Amino acid sequence: MIDRRTFLGATAAGAASLLLRQSSRPAPLIREISLGATGRSVPRLGLGCFPLGNLPKEDDGIAVVRHALRHGMRYFDTAPSYNGGESERRVGAAIAGSVRAELFITTKTLERRADGARRELEASLRRLGVEYVDCVQVHEVHDDWESLFSKDLVLDGLARARSEKLVRHIGITCHRDPRYVRSACERYEFATALVPVNPADPQHLSFVRDFLPFATEKRIAVVAMKIFGGGRLVTDKLLTARECLQYAWAQKNATVLVPGAASIAELDDALAVAREDKSFDAAWLAAVEAKVGVHRGKDTEWYKNSKP
Repeated sequence: MIDRRTFLGATAAGAASLLLRQSSRPAPLIREISLGATGRSVPRLGLGCFPLGNLPKEDDGIAVVRHALRHGMRYFDTAPSYNGGESERRVGAAIAGSVRAELFITTKTLERRADGARRELEASLRRLGVEYVDCVQVHEVHDDWESLFSKDLVLDGLARARSEKLVRHIGITCHRDPRYVRSACERYEFATALVPVNPADPQHLSFVRDFLPFATEKRIAVVAMKIFGGGRLVTDKLLTARECLQYAWAQKNATVLVPGAASIAELDDALAVAREDKSFDAAWLAAVEAKVGVHRGKDTEWYKNSKP
């Protein structure tokens, strides 16, 4: 017969074990940050999921996302346009079984009509295997920005989806010119803005200089993309991946960084910078910017407009 003390001890141990099993979130390794006006707090390092859809083996893409989850990452940025939805499918397979409320899943739409955006969102939800996404971003806004606001166009459709709880927040992305995204954000309360942040940016149509401080004033969460200049800063050996990551991390007005990672090794490089959580002064930032050399238009930043 088990005495009362042994029974209580076993019960307490069992309860502790249950609590450990129910807590899916690992000990925090990355600094958390408030995500603008969303009311959410997330680790400052997220994952850009574009490369995952292009990997030859599905399991390799899934492994990258699961590695991110194991190391405390919870912000995942994908899109239906990433290899015909393959990135979304792989993210969905990887997050299956996770505590949904702990994740911040974002996708995008290139559609400009409300009905098209709704169909694209519904397809994204199926591929991701979720009932809602935390944010849908109106993707690749350029000189078409004024057309977003009319009745039955994209923002109208996404607002209806938000009222139906298919999406929690609405964001925007812009690659070409910071003036487009600034103008759009003056007209509409976007929750997030996904924009380029890298050492080449300040030389030409700079989002770092001309949009990030503005976004902070508006309480728009800035999500930093194109951290490696679309890859060219590293492939052209102008900078190391670590320098690019450190530069983006040093931007105080960048809320979350979403570097792309095609392998666990590349993700580990980003995790190392996030864990170090170093500050860098203006002289260091200027020295890294100087390493880029003379800006060569689209040879340096292929995603921006050629002229101011």
